[in-house]
Amino acid sequence: MTEDARTRPTAAPLFDLDRPLEWLWHLLTSMRFAVVLMLALAVLGVIGSLVMQMPPGVADDPTARTDWLNQVRPRYGSLTGLFDTLQFFIVFSSLAFRAIVAGLILSLTVCTVQRLPGIMKTANHPHVDVGPAFFDHAPQRERVVTQEAPAGALELLRGALRKRHYRVLTTDDGVIHLYADRFRWAAFGGLMGHLSLLFILAGAMIGAAWGFRDQQFIVAEGTTQAVASGDDLSLKLEAFTSSYYTETGAPSDYASDLVLYKAGAEVARHTARVNDPLRYGDISFYQAFFGGTAVMKVADAAGKEIYDAGVPLAWQSQDGSRRLGSFSLPAQDLVVWVVGTAGPEVLPGQMRVELYKASGDGAPVATQTLDQRTPATVGGLQFTFEQEGQYTGLIVARDPGAPLVWFGAALMVVGFAIRFLMPHRRIWARVVEGPKHGAIVALAAIGQHDFGLDAEFTNLVTDIRAALTSRATA
Repeated sequence: MTEDARTRPTAAPLFDLDRPLEWLWHLLTSMRFAVVLMLALAVLGVIGSLVMQMPPGVADDPTARTDWLNQVRPRYGSLTGLFDTLQFFIVFSSLAFRAIVAGLILSLTVCTVQRLPGIMKTANHPHVDVGPAFFDHAPQRERVVTQEAPAGALELLRGALRKRHYRVLTTDDGVIHLYADRFRWAAFGGLMGHLSLLFILAGAMIGAAWGFRDQQFIVAEGTTQAVASGDDLSLKLEAFTSSYYTETGAPSDYASDLVLYKAGAEVARHTARVNDPLRYGDISFYQAFFGGTAVMKVADAAGKEIYDAGVPLAWQSQDGSRRLGSFSLPAQDLVVWVVGTAGPEVLPGQMRVELYKASGDGAPVATQTLDQRTPATVGGLQFTFEQEGQYTGLIVARDPGAPLVWFGAALMVVGFAIRFLMPHRRIWARVVEGPKHGAIVALAAIGQHDFGLDAEFTNLVTDIRAALTSRATA
């Protein structure tokens, strides 16, 4: 006799997929998980603001990357290699940063999907009948005794609520139940807040993946600097001008006369100011900051000039007392740091140079303070501090994700406005016959983060009492 297939035991699955998926769903909908991700994002943001960041394009070029690391090695010493391994020099494009943002996007998406059915149900199919205990414990509650019959009391109650633009729903199972609400779609304001963050994060991800942003693009006056956007662009600062308020000494205006070249040919010219950038195609050059430079000349032992440019003193020493700048001499395996005025060590009209081996351990190989226009031999090379100059600091950006970020910001404003200016107000009522005649109307209300509900409920009860009393008196 053959075994009936219907009674044959089924083999247990080798791997139960439901449990991991259920765990993942609970994780993504957990508030703790979202808070942890946001804290991790904040920590990376702090690291990115404290640690010098590689300019765009440097991380993908092994030679430029090595040269840049050698320049910052005197500042970070033995930690340079560790910071590079941990991607602290490219925090905002690091794998950890992208993974956290992707996790937040996924968490927001799952939370939005989870909340949507409940919001739709509350808006379209609310609970009309609630138990008697609710009317004894609700934050806002009142009882009104009227001589009106229950049907008449319901009619007057409905009229008072509709006069205040409430939607009214009723049921009758021997006891009349009433539900009324205003701004039933207000809960979507919170949902719009979730969606706004989703758009903002998605825009940031798109911008990081396919855009270009250099927040510290520095050009010394009279020099030309290549733009690492992959468009064969270079930018020249012809002149920099600034003016100051006489009362406070704060800058009142600063402007950069910029010339943009593509493949060596001039393609744009503009005087950039704050809120008036140079634009070329989909890339923009925003005026952001400015500072001083030290114009340095360097010659080798044979007297051949190997460097002549303004060195932007764009960095600050760890104690905040000195302005610093650096440049490389690759043929000599040297990184030169230029130190500005620093108390009695470096007087006005002087600059100090510190020479480091690019492949060294971060210890200086030679140090000397230079007087202006007085050549001096340092480490076998002749250094001359010619004069002080100016540099301009620009933010260079191409951001294809910007429309999503702006849309998300607008959505957030609308969501907050709906949430706080049009709170979802809900009123329940229970109408029963009085012990002898007439009716007893029990009223209750509940609202979250609605600071005006007390006044609204008081005014509503006053209107209902007036309506019930006026007809009974008439």
